[in-house]
Parts: sequence; C-alpha cells; structure tokens
Amino acid sequence: MYVIRGANGNIYPVDRSVFRMTEATGGGYKLSHFTPNAGSVATNAAPAAATAGDELGYIGKSGRFVPISEPAT
Repeated sequence: MYVIRGANGNIYPVDRSVFRMTEATGGGYKLSHFTPNAGSVATNAAPAAATAGDELGYIGKSGRFVPISEPAT
C-alpha cells in the first residue's frame, strides 16, 4: 500500500489523500502539495503546499517505511 509519511512522522494512506508531485532537482520526484483528508479539498482546488520532509513511499514486508520520492522542500 502506498503511503505518505509526513515530516511529523505520521503516515497517511494515499487513497484517502490529495497530493501533487513535481520533478526534483537532479532527477526523481518530490511532493509539492499534500492534504491528508481528500474530503477537505474542493473540486478543482489545489491541495495545501507540502511540508518540508514529506515523502511518498510504501510499507515494506518488514513493516518499515520505504521512500520512493525525494523529501519535499
């Protein structure tokens, strides 16, 4: 399951969140916008800016977070 780990350490499921990705400097991708509650973002509205350190990833077999994006800046 894909998740987003907030800079504060909280884990949010991607299927209940609204987010945007942008290209990171030097390649790869990073979160640019993130709102954990999809219901709080109006249709055609932008989610809030991501907090520095937010990352997209998944929970591995060992139960640890595995990042697949660069941390937000």
